[in-house]
Amino acid sequence: MRVLLIGFGDVGRATAKILLSKNVEVTAIDTRDIHMDGVDFLRRDALSEELWEEIDLEKFSSAIIALPNDVDALLCIMMLRKKKEDLLILARCNNPEYREKMSIAGADYVIDISTISSQMVISSIFREEAEKKLFYENIHIRTYKIEEGSAIVGKRIEELKDDVLVLAYEKDGKVYESGVIEAGSTLAVVGKMEDLKKFEERFITPGRQ
Repeated sequence: MRVLLIGFGDVGRATAKILLSKNVEVTAIDTRDIHMDGVDFLRRDALSEELWEEIDLEKFSSAIIALPNDVDALLCIMMLRKKKEDLLILARCNNPEYREKMSIAGADYVIDISTISSQMVISSIFREEAEKKLFYENIHIRTYKIEEGSAIVGKRIEELKDDVLVLAYEKDGKVYESGVIEAGSTLAVVGKMEDLKKFEERFITPGRQ
């Protein structure tokens, strides 16, 4: 199985690592000279018509578009769909306004990154009561059961300015994205692992002030 990965920034590289771990062959395209062991890299402009004349898309089972610009991603989707009608296309979407446009242009799946922090995902986190990993950008979501004596009790979500993002808290089956955090609630927090550990030591462990 070979996948074409268009865009090799943080999202693209994280995606490539996952694919390689599953023994998937990866060919990546980016205008920057960024290499990774195991990845067949092409330093080219993905919006160039000449590029798609050279590449044999029949060699690929799917394409993942991980470009940071939604307009560029939209144009890329259109070119790929024109070249191969049955190609499976997955696209990264940064602005939800482009989600429908990408689908209409021919993307089979559109990953709306902004939706990650939406009410739907928050509710899912609390239902499953488990740590979630967002492979994009190497970001993690953790849930914490807040006990009496934790430094975070009595603080408002809006007041918490740290290197992590507090998404919401759940209390008695209801999810709140703002308001005062109470003991007995479950908190959902997003951030890098090292920042989450600092946040936990500062606010979550009972007795810490």
